[in-house]
Amino acid sequence: MKYQALYRKYRPKNFNEIVGQNVTIKILKNAISNDHISHAYLFYGPRGTGKTSIAKIFARTVNCENLNNTIPCEKCNSCLYSINAGCPDIIEIDAASNNGVDEIRELKNKIAFTPTELKYKVYIIDEVHMLSTGAFNALLKTLEEPPEHAIFILATTELQKVPLTIISRCQTLEFKKIDDVSMKTKLLEISKKEKIDINDSGIQEIIKNSNGGLRDAIGLLEKANSYSNKIDDNTIKEISGNVSDNELNDFINLIENNKIDDLLNQINNYYNEGVDLIKLGNSLINYLRTKMIKSKDYNKMYCNLILEIDEAINKMQRSENPNVIFEITLINNLISRNNKDNTTKNNIEQNIEQNDVKDDKKYHILNDKIEEKNELNDFKNIRVGNTLCNPKKNNVIELRNNWKKINDLAFDEKYGNISRILTSDVLPVAASDTNLILISNLNGIANQINSDIDTVEKIINKIFSIKYKIVCLSKGEWDNYTIEYKNNKDKFKYVNEPNKEKKKDSLKEKAKELFED
Repeated sequence: MKYQALYRKYRPKNFNEIVGQNVTIKILKNAISNDHISHAYLFYGPRGTGKTSIAKIFARTVNCENLNNTIPCEKCNSCLYSINAGCPDIIEIDAASNNGVDEIRELKNKIAFTPTELKYKVYIIDEVHMLSTGAFNALLKTLEEPPEHAIFILATTELQKVPLTIISRCQTLEFKKIDDVSMKTKLLEISKKEKIDINDSGIQEIIKNSNGGLRDAIGLLEKANSYSNKIDDNTIKEISGNVSDNELNDFINLIENNKIDDLLNQINNYYNEGVDLIKLGNSLINYLRTKMIKSKDYNKMYCNLILEIDEAINKMQRSENPNVIFEITLINNLISRNNKDNTTKNNIEQNIEQNDVKDDKKYHILNDKIEEKNELNDFKNIRVGNTLCNPKKNNVIELRNNWKKINDLAFDEKYGNISRILTSDVLPVAASDTNLILISNLNGIANQINSDIDTVEKIINKIFSIKYKIVCLSKGEWDNYTIEYKNNKDKFKYVNEPNKEKKKDSLKEKAKELFED
C-alpha cells in the first residue's frame, strides 16, 4: 500500500476524534441534534487547527441516515457515498487557485441543481479570503438566499480580509490554537501506534515549535522519526533549525555584557548557517520568559528585551533584510541601557546632595559624565552649524541616490557592522562641501554612530571618495535644528573644531590627577 503522511492517516473521522475546539464542536453538534442547521458557516483561526477536517465531518454528519448521537454510522448509503473523494455532493473549492468571478458564477449556476444522492449539497470554500472583490460580490447573493438543499462552509486563516457583508451572512465559529495538554495526548497516541521512540522533552519541543497547530506538530513528529530512531528535544531543535538552550544562554550573556561586536558576529554566523532568525527571536522570548519564571527574578531588562524582540519579529516578517532588523534591535537595546546614565547636570547635582556623596572619585566620575554630555552637545552644534552655514542641496541628493552602495561593505571584517547600521536606519539630510548631517529614527543608533564617527567617516570616504566631517542626529534633534534654521539662518556660522590631540593630552593629565602614578 502506498505510504500515507501521518497527518492524513490520523485525520479525525467524526466529532469525537477532534482534538480541542470543544466550543465549536458543541455548537455544531447541537445544531445537528436540534435541526437548526445554518445555510452558511464561516470557520476562522490559525492553520492546522481543524477547520477543513471539521467542515468535512460536518458535511458527512448532516447527510448520515442513521446518526448515533451526532456520530455518522459509516454504513448507510449516504455515509458510503460521501466518504469518496470525488463525491459530487460535497464540493471542495480552493479559493487560492479558484479566486475569480467566473468560478463563483459557475458555482451559482450549478447550485440550483438538487444533490445527486445526499440530502444536502455542501460547498467547502477553503482560504476564502483569497477571493477577488468581484468573486466576493458574486458570492454575496448566493449566500443571502441559497436553496434549502445547499450549505456553505467558508474557511479562512485571515478573517480581517473577508468583507463584512460576507461575514454578516454566515454563522462565524472561531478555531483556537490547540492547547498543550490535548496536543501532547494526541502526539503520544500517534507515537504509540506508530512505534516512535520519543521522550517527554521531545514531545514538549514539538509542541513549542508547532505554535498551536496540530497538523504542524504531527508533521514535525514524522520528520523527526525519519531523522532519528530515538527522538529527544535536541533532535527536534536540529531538524527545525532552532538553537540549543546553552547557545541561547551564551547569546543572552553577550547582551548582558554589552559585547556588541561578538553579538553581531554571532547573528551573522546564524544567518550564514541558515538559522531562521524569526525562530531564534521566538526562542529567545520563550527562554527569557522561562528563566524569569523559574528564578522568580522579573528582570526589567529581560521584560524590555522580550517586548523589543517581539516587535522586531513583526518587522522581520515584512523585511527583505531580517538579519539587519534583528541586529539593530539588539544594538538599540544595549545603547539605550548604556545611555540611561546620561542625565542632566541638575539631576546629578541633586543626587549628590540627596545621597551626600563625599568620595572624591565618585564626584569626579559624575562630573566627567556631565562634561561628556556637554562635549557631545558642543560637537553636534559645531558640526550642524558648519553644515548649515553653507548647505549644498545637490551633494545630499547625490548621496541619497547612491546610499545603498554602502552595502558593498556589509560583510567587510572591519567596516561591516557599522555599514549595515548606516543602510538600515540612517540617511543623509544635509551636506556642505566639508560637512555632512545624518539622521536616525532611533536615538540609540544616532549615539552609536557618533561614538564611532571616525569609522563612519572612513566608510563614506571609501565609498564616495569624499572627506566629510560627519554628525548623526535623532529625528527629534534634526526637527529642532530645522526650526531654528528657518527662524534664523544667520545663526549658523562656520566654527573651527577643537584639536583632538589637545583633548587627548588633557584627558591624560586628568587621569594622572585622579589616579596619581
